[in-house]
Amino acid sequence: MVKTITSRTVSDLLLAYRTICSMRSRSLHRITIFSRMKIRRIFILFIIVFLSISCASLLPTERRVYPKNPVTFPESMNIHDWIDTKTKQYPNRLKTLVISDLEYKITYYRKEHTSLGSYVACSALVKTIEPRKLEIYNMISIVNYADYSKGYMRKNGHLGPMNEKERIDILLPCIEEFLEPPQPKE
Repeated sequence: MVKTITSRTVSDLLLAYRTICSMRSRSLHRITIFSRMKIRRIFILFIIVFLSISCASLLPTERRVYPKNPVTFPESMNIHDWIDTKTKQYPNRLKTLVISDLEYKITYYRKEHTSLGSYVACSALVKTIEPRKLEIYNMISIVNYADYSKGYMRKNGHLGPMNEKERIDILLPCIEEFLEPPQPKE
């Protein structure tokens, strides 16, 4: 009799163990699935945040116009002479591209480095609107690690301005520096 009770007890214990183990494996599996889902959600959230930050757009085109337009250049010059004078004023730091008879694209690299040692450049379209006046529009700033003195330009960088602060702190000072009249010795 004791033997039968013992065998029943052992089988009951085995049955109980199987039940506990099967429940345990289900609960462990549920925990694993839950943690995987949590990790996936965090990963997806990270990707969404990264894309929303990295896909920030430029200010609208009406905010990327030079606020002191139109710019007047000297009497005896046309836009071609003025661009030629600017190219001589900044031989290594100004790149120009002719768009049409009355329009140029300019890229100007500032003298000063940022605190990280990178250059700030600004690019804009310049066109004649009256005989001695021109308009500067579609301005963007480029903060990059290029070095105009070594002959390579845009290696990698950030286009701007993304907000009004960048427009005031980065873009407009670059354009203002470009528009400075030629000094006796540059």
